Amino acid sequence: MSMSEVKERKAAIDAAVSAHDAEAFADHFQSWLEATAYLRTALNLLKLGMDPGAIPQFTEVDLRDVSVRKEADDAVMAFCIAAGLARDVASFTALDHVLTRRFGIIYPGSSALYHCNQTIDPVVTLDDAIGQVVKLLFEPQTLTPKQVWNAGLRLLQRIRSSNFERELTPLAATWLRAEWSAAITQPSQLQCSETSVPRIADCLADARADQAFIAALLCATAETVDLAIDPEYLNQLAKLAQRA
Repeated sequence: MSMSEVKERKAAIDAAVSAHDAEAFADHFQSWLEATAYLRTALNLLKLGMDPGAIPQFTEVDLRDVSVRKEADDAVMAFCIAAGLARDVASFTALDHVLTRRFGIIYPGSSALYHCNQTIDPVVTLDDAIGQVVKLLFEPQTLTPKQVWNAGLRLLQRIRSSNFERELTPLAATWLRAEWSAAITQPSQLQCSETSVPRIADCLADARADQAFIAALLCATAETVDLAIDPEYLNQLAKLAQRA
């Protein structure tokens, strides 16, 4: 019963993230964190032939546990990414308010939201980087090709390490498709446009919205932006772009 309940809790938090619905997210937030704690121990106990028991019910002390706060940061960052890609500032602001009201000022996941609403310089961690991308998405301006490329890379990196990989991947892919579809209509803004625009157009013709598409689009657009891109990044992207 508990594993099926974990799936139900995951489906509920997934829906809240995808819809960037702050109230629904808050409704299911603690129950999802309880489910992640259960999963951390349940699989090992099952391998030993032991009953993992029921999903635990958290106290305020449990919510301050380091491992729990890590899962909370992941869930809140997923919400922020989904809201950012939709440029839904209202839901981002609402999330802070509702989680503060329910869990206090230093609520689980508050550090993830901090990364998205503060200017961080220098950027050190991946969450620093993705937080600055989300912050940029909430600003009322059109992103430059360089900003779009950097955002795509950071989104892909962060999504691949998230519990919400399946939900966020198509959102990121759809956003990047729209941004680069618009960019190639103004080739004067792109470097090496004569060679890169046809390659980007070919990539955009792929209707799929998966990580391979994102990686292929990043490879196709790399030469159009004035960035010192690590060749190892490009090698990894090229491998990811190759579907089985």
